[in-house]
Formats: sequence, structure tokens, C-alpha cells
Amino acid sequence: MSLSVRRFGLLLGLLVAVGVGLRFHDLEKRSLWADELFTLSIAQYHPLWPEAGQPWFRRIQLLQIGDGDTFLTAKAADQSPPLNELLEKATANWLGATELAARLPAALAACALLLWFAGFAWRHPDPHVRRVLGWSLLLLVLYPALVMYAKEGRAYSIGVSLAGMAGLLWMLRWRNGWRAWQPPGWTEIGLFALACYAHYNAALLVVLLLSADAVMATKLRSRRAWGRLLALGLVFLVWLVLNAHAILFTSRGGVTWPPGSAWNDVLLTLNDALAALHPYWIGLAGLVLLGLILLRSLRGQNLWPTQGAVQLWVLAGLTLLYVALVGMVTAKAGMSHPRFFIFILPFVAVLMGLVFAELRQRWLIAGVALLLVALAQPSMRLTLSSNNDDFRAMTLAGVRGSDRDTLFLYHWVPNRNVYRVYLERFLGEDPRSRMIGISTFQDVAQVCEQLKGHAHVAVLGHIYGKGEIDAVYAYCGVRWPQRSHEQFHNTFAEHWRAQ
Repeated sequence: MSLSVRRFGLLLGLLVAVGVGLRFHDLEKRSLWADELFTLSIAQYHPLWPEAGQPWFRRIQLLQIGDGDTFLTAKAADQSPPLNELLEKATANWLGATELAARLPAALAACALLLWFAGFAWRHPDPHVRRVLGWSLLLLVLYPALVMYAKEGRAYSIGVSLAGMAGLLWMLRWRNGWRAWQPPGWTEIGLFALACYAHYNAALLVVLLLSADAVMATKLRSRRAWGRLLALGLVFLVWLVLNAHAILFTSRGGVTWPPGSAWNDVLLTLNDALAALHPYWIGLAGLVLLGLILLRSLRGQNLWPTQGAVQLWVLAGLTLLYVALVGMVTAKAGMSHPRFFIFILPFVAVLMGLVFAELRQRWLIAGVALLLVALAQPSMRLTLSSNNDDFRAMTLAGVRGSDRDTLFLYHWVPNRNVYRVYLERFLGEDPRSRMIGISTFQDVAQVCEQLKGHAHVAVLGHIYGKGEIDAVYAYCGVRWPQRSHEQFHNTFAEHWRAQ
């Protein structure tokens, strides 16, 4: 083994170690935020097998999920496939309802993506492919959105990792063009199937990628290719049938965020997509590409290797098409966020890797690598989009000073299990019989009646529910003249005492 090969192997190992460190650093530091708590509550409180007298499955909407519903019923009422919650069910059973249990599947999946790219970069026989994958690995290790969502107990990291692992197999199959096309293997199909079961935006990417294979399978009459494509379709169709009612509900704006105009949807799509893709790196890759083309033009050389130019165009076109389609989907659903675009990032990393792999001078390679590291800070848009609801500190403050007679007032009845996760953890018992929820101002009188006769009420609230909580106190707070308030990030806790 040559010295340069050993150095390359050491570099790959160092990059993976840095990537793992970034993904596990402070993994448990932040409180779980509302969506993470909802995800964990689905995993923790809904059994795979029905309890006595309960059906295996009933077709309901998200706000109709009840205590006796199975995991299948609860997830089918949600807007996303079930893979992440299944993994969290396993880790929560092992580690309890903790931050580590909620985020471990995402972090491990993120690390698996790095190991996957490093493995192919190490053993691929083509030196050019190894260079491209080496640069791609550096980008994946530092990609701000990938690091951020590797530390969140949601489906995004799992989806992008599975799509990236299968996507690398897809890109390697297609790197020599349609004349050298081969049908997808079962490993690729299996990873794509798992990606579909992680998130619908990952499934959209799978459809885009495998549409090209469907064209070739039809053109060449490849039964093997069509058999594997149909197998994937049938596997995912099972979930689509179970989840159809939730998909229709979402597509009609059932969970719409603040509405906007068509022009506003376009601007949001561009803003969120750029935040996920990391504009600083995109700009640097563009400058390097233009610089290399200009230099080769001045030297009278070919502007770019023919095959490499095709690969650049294909990946750039794939990225733009995916961003446009996801933008349309999010606009239709009435939701927009950078996280919805992250599933394309492994392909963008390879796209930029194709550019940087053309650098030959060591000082240029070192300079660009240092610039990538220096520019690895998340953009302002990505930073502002991160969620930091401090439910943990809120619940600790609410539990502090409580006794067996204390009632816990929380905002929005459908979010009971979101508040329940931390309450159950810190109380050491099931708190449901002591939890009183308020959803609207019309519920104030009823809530006051439920609280009557108790000397101590502990309030757990999100900032959006402050108005309803204040309305309850204004209506019947005379019963509890001592009112204390503690404010946390997007959450607050109060204690109402009779004396």
C-alpha cells in the first residue's frame, strides 16, 4: 500500500471521526421541542399490538388520536411514514423517554451516511471517483443542515441518510451514462424503500431518480429492472393506502401554516432551499467552476471533461427539479421550512465534489478545503429556523413544589401527550388524571370548574397559549391569590396557590 493511499485512508478516517463527533456533541443538551415530543409520544404511548377490546386499525385524522389507539392507527393519522417512530420505539424501550432515546436514531443514521461515503471513497477502483467522494465526504461531514438535523428526534436525518446511501449507488450506476446502464440492485432498492418509509419528501426524490430507470427498463425490456421497481412500489403502496386519508387532509391545507400568495410561496421556496443547500458553499463552488473554466480557456484546453460536464448538468438539473417539486408540495400543504429540502443534500455534495475534484495544485486544494471549513457556519435563515422550545425547563419548574393534589394546566388539549412525556419522566408516574387542558377561550368556564377545590395549580404552557391561560386566571384566579411566573425559551411555567 502506497504512502498516498495510506494518507487518503487516514484522511477519510479523520473526517468520519470529526463527523461523528459533530453529530453526537451536546446531543442531549437541548430540550426536546414540541414536534420531537409528539414523535416520541407516538412511539411511547401507542402499542404495536392492540390492547384488549381495541381494533388494530381505524382511519382517523391527527386530532382524533386517542389513548387506546395502536401505533398503526396513530401513525396513519400523521402526515409522515412510520420508520423514525419505529426506531424511537426501540430506543425509548431501551433508554426510556429521554433526549438520547429520541435523537439516537437520527444521529446514528447520519453517521452511517458518512461511513457509507468513506467506504466507497476508500475502495473504489477509479481515482477520479475517489477524489470526488473524498470532497463529498468533507462536505457531508460539515454540512450545517445535516449536522443540525442529526441532533433532532425527527425523520429528516434518517430520510436524508437513506436517500444519500441509495443515491450514491444510483449515481455510481449512472456515472458512465445511459449506454452503460445497469438495473438497480436489491441493496439500492431496499435503501430506497426505507427512505420512502422515512419521509414523503425523500419518497419524492426516489420517484425522480427511479423514473430514469423506469425509462431504461422499458426501452431495454428489462424484466429484472421492472421487477425490482415494482417490488419497491408495492412495498410503499401498502403505507400509502393506510395513510391516504391523512395525505388528502394535508394536501387540502388541513395543517396549513400562515397562508401566503403564490409569489410569496416562490420566495419562501428559494429562501428555504438555499438555507438548506448552504449558499456560501454554493457560491464558492460556482467561483471555483468559473475560475477553472477561465483558466483552461486561456490555456487553450478543453473547458471541462465531457463526461464530467454531463454529470454536472444532470445533478444540477436534478437539484433544481427537486427544489421546484418540493416547493410545489409545501405550497400546496401550506408549510415551508428549510428541513423539507435537505433530502437532496448528498447529491449537492457530490455535485460540488465534482467541481473541487478538478483541482490539482496542492495549495489550491488546501486553500479550498480551509475555505469550506471557514464557511461551514449555518446561514442566518437556517439558524433562525431551528426549534428550541424549552419544554424540559418548563416542566421541571412546574413539577418543583408540586404535591399529590397539584393539578397541571396545559395549553391545547390535543397536545396532552406532548406535555405528558416530561411530566411522566419527572413525576415518576402517569400524570394524565391530573392534567387539565384548555384549547379555546370558550373553554374557560369549564376549565375553572375542573380546577375548583384544588389549592395548587401548576401551569405548563407554550408561548402561543399564554392568552388562554391568562383568561382562565382572569375568570377564576381569585381562588389562587399567589401567582408566580417563570419564562423559558418559547415556554413558561406558573404556580397558582391558594395560600
